[in-house]
Amino acid sequence: MTDAKPTTTAASAGGVESVDRALSIVGCFQAGDHALSLTEIAARTGLYKSTILRLTVSLERAGYLVRHQDKSYRLGPELMRLGGSTSAPCGWRTMSGRCCAN
Repeated sequence: MTDAKPTTTAASAGGVESVDRALSIVGCFQAGDHALSLTEIAARTGLYKSTILRLTVSLERAGYLVRHQDKSYRLGPELMRLGGSTSAPCGWRTMSGRCCAN
């Protein structure tokens, strides 16, 4: 397994590759996932387990992930706080671009 790298690197696109990788970890969770193991996260993201372990420490510290005693991970409370802090006149559908095109 190799670290997933987009065609355009984060650096050449003006981004930060480690941030892209951390966001891919958070983004790999799907509806219905209660928790994911390190192996499941690696399979979904294409990242090395060692990379995931390093990034999850920061994601846990910030509240974006919670680590269970069985070493599985679930999304953390900080994501709920962020989701609840958004507002839009037409609601969530507008914010996601599905309701209105701006």
